[in-house]
Amino acid sequence: MAEKEKTEGLGISAFTLGVLGIIFSGVMGMIISSVGLALSIVQQKRHKTKMGKTAFILNVIGIALSIVAVILYAKLAPYLNQLQA
Repeated sequence: MAEKEKTEGLGISAFTLGVLGIIFSGVMGMIISSVGLALSIVQQKRHKTKMGKTAFILNVIGIALSIVAVILYAKLAPYLNQLQA
């Protein structure tokens, strides 16, 4: 049991960061998902687990959503400033 907990620690951390990266889409989400992606890659190289693979997928989705959110914000920023005036 202790061996399973030891090998899944990075996967659980990466999974958590993947979920947070999706929730906080944007610049913060990109940072969080990048760290989670790095952790999931390390997890998969050390010991392949389902949690590590799921975390990898979640973090890639988080990075993609963050890129889309940043692009949309950059495109819509002038219109948002006009609404505030």
